[in-house]
Amino acid sequence: MLKSLLLSLAIGSCFLAGAQPNTPSTHATEMAHYRDLNISPEEWQNLNERSTPAIPKTIDNCTLQKRVFGWHPYWSNGLEQHYDWSLLSDLSYFAYEVNATTGQAINTYNWASAPVVTQAIANGVKVHLCVTLFSNHATFFGNATARQTLITNLINLVQQRGAHGVNIDFEAVPAAQSANLTAFMIALSTQLKAAMPQAELSMAIPAVDWSAVFNVSALHPYVDLFIIMGYDYYWGGSAQAGPTDPLYAFSSAYNYNLSRSISYYLHAGAPREKVLLGLPYYGREWETQSNTIPANTTGNFHASRTYKAVRDNPGTYANRAFHTNSVSSYFIYPSGSNWRQCFINAEQTLARRYQLALQRGLAGIGIWALGYDAGYAELWTLLRNHFTDCAVQACTDTLYDGGGPGLNYYNNENYTFTIAPQGAITLSLNFQSFHVESGFDTLWIYDGSSTAAPLLGAWSGTQSPGSIQASGNSLTLRFKSDVSGTAPGWVATYSCMLSDVQEAADTPSKRPVLYPNPAQNGSFTVRHPGPLQLDIYDMQGRIISRQASNSSNTEHSVQLPNGLHGLFLVSIRQGQAQWTERLLLLPGR
Repeated sequence: MLKSLLLSLAIGSCFLAGAQPNTPSTHATEMAHYRDLNISPEEWQNLNERSTPAIPKTIDNCTLQKRVFGWHPYWSNGLEQHYDWSLLSDLSYFAYEVNATTGQAINTYNWASAPVVTQAIANGVKVHLCVTLFSNHATFFGNATARQTLITNLINLVQQRGAHGVNIDFEAVPAAQSANLTAFMIALSTQLKAAMPQAELSMAIPAVDWSAVFNVSALHPYVDLFIIMGYDYYWGGSAQAGPTDPLYAFSSAYNYNLSRSISYYLHAGAPREKVLLGLPYYGREWETQSNTIPANTTGNFHASRTYKAVRDNPGTYANRAFHTNSVSSYFIYPSGSNWRQCFINAEQTLARRYQLALQRGLAGIGIWALGYDAGYAELWTLLRNHFTDCAVQACTDTLYDGGGPGLNYYNNENYTFTIAPQGAITLSLNFQSFHVESGFDTLWIYDGSSTAAPLLGAWSGTQSPGSIQASGNSLTLRFKSDVSGTAPGWVATYSCMLSDVQEAADTPSKRPVLYPNPAQNGSFTVRHPGPLQLDIYDMQGRIISRQASNSSNTEHSVQLPNGLHGLFLVSIRQGQAQWTERLLLLPGR
């Protein structure tokens, strides 16, 4: 019984937050699923605390540089034993479920006493009360008493727990209620901040705002954070199986994805310093008619799968594959006379989504939902390696325009990012292809760490920048597209040379040693005392693995994914010292 209850984290059928209008979102369908289980928040606390032992926490004095906003649904109560509080800036307790007729709570799911709220506040994490309204919006917005009751209740509940704000999750709002939604948010913000001047008001917004309901230009003076629900582009009822959060388009027939969503909201008026990219700790599985990509679904079976559920079942999810255009990972296996396809992020693909949030200059990321990786530490390490002052930018990588490897970039793009690998003494950028709309869309490249640095050139049309060499160790790129007309964009690879050792007192005897080298089956050891940060690249400059060893041991064991073979570069960092070593991986026996 206990096992079946815990596995219910993995079986809730979820539909679409943004890819089709008027279909229930993941938040809505999971709320309904867990409500129907009729398990109380206290029962979840007891069940989850007993389910798996807590993982060791990373303690290395890294400090968050971006917001990491995690929704904690009440069915994750007890799973906070797995949270690394130093890697969370915000926790949103899910949820105050609104009665549309009165504004009172249908249920607050033990907000007043949930231990996770106390623990989060004690660990310096901002806590928000998430408020849900998934239907009957006209009833609520048309009732002034209900609106004021909700505002009063929220202020009182946040004050009573010493929390920090309110998170609004109103979904499937009809276009006719857009102005009323904006007016309500203004009233809530005004009263909340009058009562609690330091309180924050945040808002979940759909991946695709089909009916232009969310007037972010009018809202942003009153809303502190907009969290894009960057998932459910493919959903339970999809005719084709596909990634719930494609980084770029999965197919030309359905050209909606994270890159496009970010560009849409920034152009609509959401300040990038207020935008978080919400990302899933879950994926989806369908029965499909074939093992091809893409494949049509049969309609017989679909389910959501948490990261934990997939990691807990290595026998089923044995052979991971990657879809290049959407930068997504998936599993395929036979099921009777049909097939099953499960799309869920691996560390490598989730890292690419984090990199997009950084490149677009967003305030950070969101997570649906905390606890869905319970018992595994790697996603916490991934947060550390991207959003703290311990993050290390890769020495070599491949860059794409906003359309990714396969399709054109989008209209109304406008972003700037800097390439500045830590420890680099040289930096070069080489364009393999280049084609933007001539005379209208432009790429600028600057010789330094900002647009205040010397301009190396501005390129439009098909004239490629070719090879660019920085005079120092950084380059800044700015791209802008107009309101109509796009083109294939560009593909470029950058590479740097690292200073061999940055510690003046270092000697050859202090360099890390890799052994065995050559290694087999992806297994090797790094001999060097103390905590280390490791980045492993292939010879095309693509990052294969990023991991940290936080122990004080002299030897650090590393296990790379099975099937890797060939020559690789291992970048090893400790404090301000950095080394790069070659590693030869032999095919497994």
